[in-house]
Amino acid sequence: MPVQTADTLLAELRRHKLLTDEAAACVAAVAHAHNLSPDAWVTHLVEAGLTRFQARTALDGAAESLLFGPYILLDRVGDGGMGVVFKARQTRTGRIDALKVLRADKVGSPTVVRRFLREIEVTSRMEHPHIVRAYDAGVVNSQLYLATEFVDGTDLGTRVLSAGPVSVADACLVAYHAALALAHIHKKGLVHRDVKPSNLIRDRLTGAVKLLDLGLSGFNRSVLEDRDAMTLTRDGVVLGTPDFMAPEQIQNPHSVDIRADLYGLGCTLYFLLTGRPPYDGSAVEKMYRHGSAPLPTLILPGGLLPPPGLGEILTRLLAKRPEDRFQTPQELIDALLAIRPGAATPNPDTGAVAAPALETEFGPMLDVAHPGVATPLPRLPRAHLGTAPVSWLAVAAVALLFCLGFAAAAVYFTRGR
Repeated sequence: MPVQTADTLLAELRRHKLLTDEAAACVAAVAHAHNLSPDAWVTHLVEAGLTRFQARTALDGAAESLLFGPYILLDRVGDGGMGVVFKARQTRTGRIDALKVLRADKVGSPTVVRRFLREIEVTSRMEHPHIVRAYDAGVVNSQLYLATEFVDGTDLGTRVLSAGPVSVADACLVAYHAALALAHIHKKGLVHRDVKPSNLIRDRLTGAVKLLDLGLSGFNRSVLEDRDAMTLTRDGVVLGTPDFMAPEQIQNPHSVDIRADLYGLGCTLYFLLTGRPPYDGSAVEKMYRHGSAPLPTLILPGGLLPPPGLGEILTRLLAKRPEDRFQTPQELIDALLAIRPGAATPNPDTGAVAAPALETEFGPMLDVAHPGVATPLPRLPRAHLGTAPVSWLAVAAVALLFCLGFAAAAVYFTRGR
């Protein structure tokens, strides 16, 4: 039984309007008739209208913490380096939002708060079916928050880590939806700078993939009008993730353009298809390899090779130099649509191409087998995505010994003749 009595607990829930008087009376009747265990309390409070998260928080004596400014917290749905994400109900409208509450040590500076709010004001004006929209932002008890559209679904990073790589068709569809989102933010003069699987979430109901965390993106220098705006996201914001970061972003994250986002999408596509990022090692080793190491051969689970065209798309996305990549998201969109089996060809008379239905762009790729002879990539432990770095010196030494042995054998047989 929690420290507080049944009467004090229920009175606290009524006072904060988390339970109606009628619901509280029903729970009180049960509580007075039985000596409820904590688990039983949770069950009865959920039946009365609370979520399990709310019930356990109330039993811990922290019912008041469920009220956050104009929101009532319903569930805790995610944690990150910047803060915590809650599912929350807007008290005035009843709308369900995703509420990101940033830690005080990350946003304690008034300058950071001002810049953050300025950026949210701009990005919240955009509406696109594949971008999670920002609704509101503010400060509650020195804690900065960002309210966005709540998507009932799973991010692609969690999906792959829990269930393994996705199909070729599914990976292409994710890349297509993400490219549509990047095309929209590109038109608005924005650069996301953190495109990765965990920032792409699939709506459970519609199947649409949506881009998250647009509120932390940066502006292209060409659309900025003053020096202060140029440093809008310099402080307190994650500027990239080593597994998915373009080489030029590692060198200077504040001067990149949309081509860095396309590189991040390329790393994401590789991850979706193989279950691992392109490069292993520590954060420093990964960043070094993004800039200098060749791209590993794309081999699908089971030793299969990708369908024609997909490997070329991935190679171009992951080019070291920005000028060697697709220059715009629209170029990637066109390339993805062109590799579909049975993709429409231009009308020889008019040159027009019929637009396919959005639900079926890449369905024909499903179950398309492309047998290969290469060994499949090893599966990594679930706990992490990195492994010990490959000793290329040892590989080179073995190759050199092999070549010397072959040359010696050739000389021997030649002289023998």
